[in-house]
Amino acid sequence: MSFLTFALAYAGLAALSLAMNRHAREVFQRELADGARLALRGAGGCLLVVSLILTAAGSGWPVGTVEWFGMLTASAVACVLLLTYYPKAVAVLAAALPALALVVLIHGRYMAWSSP
Repeated sequence: MSFLTFALAYAGLAALSLAMNRHAREVFQRELADGARLALRGAGGCLLVVSLILTAAGSGWPVGTVEWFGMLTASAVACVLLLTYYPKAVAVLAAALPALALVVLIHGRYMAWSSP
């Protein structure tokens, strides 16, 4: 579950950062329209809330909140470093990481269910 939490937190922070004109110019070579920026802000906020809820559901609210802040910090560091050195990779990973995390989660549950 923690990989999914990390992936969702990273995607949320990436969406929030790409909603800024400065980062959008670096990644997309143009500024985004106002509707696209608002959609990225909304999606980023929703992804962060979903990652918090999933962490709290798995570990309980007191421990889950602390775990979420740790995942949020790790994903923020990853997002900042990628924006600094490889800005185009931010958008690619924001889309790929949650999908990969879901595949890993589903595969793990399938393997646990099918093994004797």
